[in-house]
Amino acid sequence: MRAPADSIQRLARHKALADLGSPVLDQALAARLLPRLPAWRFQKPAGGAALWIELPGCDARSFAQVALRHGVEVVPGAVMDPTGTHDNYLRLPYTFPADVLTEVAARLAAAWAELV
Repeated sequence: MRAPADSIQRLARHKALADLGSPVLDQALAARLLPRLPAWRFQKPAGGAALWIELPGCDARSFAQVALRHGVEVVPGAVMDPTGTHDNYLRLPYTFPADVLTEVAARLAAAWAELV
C-alpha cells in the first residue's frame, strides 16, 4: 500500500479490529507470553486474532489510557461488544512478530504495575 504514514497506521488499526484469522504460530507465541501478565485471566481462543483478557477489578478504558502512555494501544472490551458490557476486558491482538509481542508484554506489565 502506498499512502501517508498516518493513513497506513489508521488503516492498520481498523484491520486489527476486523481481522478474524491468525496463524497457529502467533497463537502459540501469545499463549507463551501472556502468563507473564499478573492476575489477568484469558481463555484460549477457538479462533480469531485476539485474546479477550479480563482485568481484575479494573476498568479497561482506564487501563487503555495508561497502556497508551507506555506506547501500547489496546482496545477496551466495551468498544467491541455491541451490548456495551465487558468493561473490565480488553482485546489484545497477537498476530505480531515474537519480538514485538515480547515488548508489548513488558510494556503492558509496566502499565499494569503503574495502575495498581
